[in-house]
Amino acid sequence: MSLKTSSVTSKGGRPERKKPAVPDVVGTALLGVVGAVAVFMGLGYGFMRDENQIGPGFLPVLTGAFILVASLAEVARLYFSSGTRGGALMDAAERAEEEAKAAARKLKEESGEEKDTFGRTSAERNRAIVKVFFALFVALLLVPVTGLLLALTAMVLVIVLWVERKPVVPSVLISFGGLAAVYLIFVQILGVPVPQGMLGLI
Repeated sequence: MSLKTSSVTSKGGRPERKKPAVPDVVGTALLGVVGAVAVFMGLGYGFMRDENQIGPGFLPVLTGAFILVASLAEVARLYFSSGTRGGALMDAAERAEEEAKAAARKLKEESGEEKDTFGRTSAERNRAIVKVFFALFVALLLVPVTGLLLALTAMVLVIVLWVERKPVVPSVLISFGGLAAVYLIFVQILGVPVPQGMLGLI
């Protein structure tokens, strides 16, 4: 019978910190790398113009910085959060985690192979990560041709269809709905110039 890790150490009664899972740390760190790359590329486009005008690299820098900071904060939380968690919100999160584990165990018992709550095996999850980074790499190559917004929209569409295997119509609606929202807010309302590429569409 396996015993849960005690939340109190034998010395001083302090909460024992749980060692984070390596895949969680690696995955979060890779997101941070993506954010750093976006910041670097955005600075290459120009963050600000003369007379304090927003440059074409403003949006990539802003987005990349957010991803980078959020990833670093999550890595810090993984390493420094204690084993004890309190509060109704965390209790609900722990219950959801237990339900997810129970669903994964049920799937494993039914199929004989360990799967997550989405029915994916470890190999399928690993392939999904490779597909996401491949889509991101292709999107970066498309930016000089199609522009930033269209390249990101194509990336989202490919991820939803190819990686998540969602139906075509909802995937298209989600992708182009996001494009319309970003274009309206950042380009039309805020006046943020974004790289349009050789096509010069949006």
